[in-house]
Amino acid sequence: MAAATGCGGSTKIAPTPEPQPRRGGTLRTGTTLPLAHGLDPQIETGTGLAIFPRVYGYLLHVDPADDATVYDHAMSVEQPDAQTYIFKLRDGVRFQDVAPVNGRTVTSEDVAASILRYRDNPLVLNKAWHRGILDKVEAVDAATLRVTTSIPYVYSLSELGGLAAGAILPRELTGADLSTSGVGSGPFRIDPASSKDDVRLVRNDGYYNQPLPYLDAMEWLILPSDEMKIAAFKQQRVDAVPNRDRFEAQELAAASPGAEIASEPALAYLSLGLRVDRVPFSDPRVREAIDLALDRDALIRDIAFGDGDVLGPVNPHLAGGFWSLPRDEVVASQRGKTSIDARRADARAMLAEAGAAGARIRLQVAKLPQVLDVAAVVREHLRQVGLEVELETLDQLAWYVNLRRGDFEATLIGQLPYESPDTPVRLYHSRGIDGTGNMFGFSDSRIDALVERSWAEQDRSTRRDTLLEAQRLMIDARPMLQLFTNTAYSTAWSYVRNRRPGVAGSMAQYNYEQWIDREGTVN
Repeated sequence: MAAATGCGGSTKIAPTPEPQPRRGGTLRTGTTLPLAHGLDPQIETGTGLAIFPRVYGYLLHVDPADDATVYDHAMSVEQPDAQTYIFKLRDGVRFQDVAPVNGRTVTSEDVAASILRYRDNPLVLNKAWHRGILDKVEAVDAATLRVTTSIPYVYSLSELGGLAAGAILPRELTGADLSTSGVGSGPFRIDPASSKDDVRLVRNDGYYNQPLPYLDAMEWLILPSDEMKIAAFKQQRVDAVPNRDRFEAQELAAASPGAEIASEPALAYLSLGLRVDRVPFSDPRVREAIDLALDRDALIRDIAFGDGDVLGPVNPHLAGGFWSLPRDEVVASQRGKTSIDARRADARAMLAEAGAAGARIRLQVAKLPQVLDVAAVVREHLRQVGLEVELETLDQLAWYVNLRRGDFEATLIGQLPYESPDTPVRLYHSRGIDGTGNMFGFSDSRIDALVERSWAEQDRSTRRDTLLEAQRLMIDARPMLQLFTNTAYSTAWSYVRNRRPGVAGSMAQYNYEQWIDREGTVN
């Protein structure tokens, strides 16, 4: 029982002290999201995003909540001018004791080789910085790295510390296939017995930041259905699961005494991309008609179960909405306060004026259950205004390749959880997010100028004003129609300590302090 002390009639209850972390145990996560490309940190977009940050080390991270710098393998960074960054590496950081590196020291040559591998990797989609802004990366000495850019660019540290781009690989492995194996300098190493359906990491006893990690191992069990995921949790074959939605989380917790729900606003979101250089989307009236036909309230009610929200080009969940358009502006652009019947009547008239009444649209969709659910609803919404939609379902990799190439008429995009406003606005830039061209065939010189101006604006408030101006042009042009963003839920048994689910974005993946409270184990 907590102690109570009184003074002058007031009573204070001393807080119950948190238990001290204990070493040992395996944290098992069950999920239905597969590995999209495996464990290669530079190209994975599926459940590996939660796995490889535990294997690899990073120079630093930039917290998306406030742009604060969090150091990892770098102990400092100096910026003698707007285009030069000099990193000093921390002493005593070693790779895992696995061939071919066998526990050797991490050097600046490894960091440089990793950056160049990302730049030259043909499967990397988002490398506009590496291709168009990075000028030179040099290992000055074993502990010093110098990076220079061709122009001042305020997101350079975010790029160098990003979840995928920032992972440090041994230079010996930069030419290797890392889809099923790899060696890093993070707190865990890959168990060779891992498979595509059961990935296991074991503690790296040589990790520089002792006493972390506390866990002996982490496992991800990839299951074929939500029903199997829920059963595995109830049977305690797994300790934690991401939930499909709030109802799944609530039902699971209600049926599992000792389970705890956590939630956080998601940085991921859904968009409908259109090739604006092709008929019928080349006519802005058609794009506006589709925008009006989409009932976001119904999508949020039926797909996100009321936990979603509308959004403009930048997700309002990023940095507490600092970079995003006010919600009222987004709703106004979609005429969200007008009844859906009235909007659809106007949409039918616009399509008729554009000569697109009854047009057939081929919509590409990745074969993922939740994405397919959204696609079915979108198809029905467009049918209400006379458009015929043919769903072209593709394996996730094929869908991704087509997206990158711009090989689609229309496509439903599950956007990644971008951690700066730069990638979302680059989607509207004429050179696109990889610097080779806009995947929607879209170009607007005014938008290009504003996006490029933002790159040199060190003052966050000034940069926000520039990006808000750009976003107003973007929502009017409509090469992409934003559908909704939602809330992410997860459930874990109470004996899983230090989950920290409220940490923003990928910063949660760098939480190496989880531990298993054996005394709190549910029986």
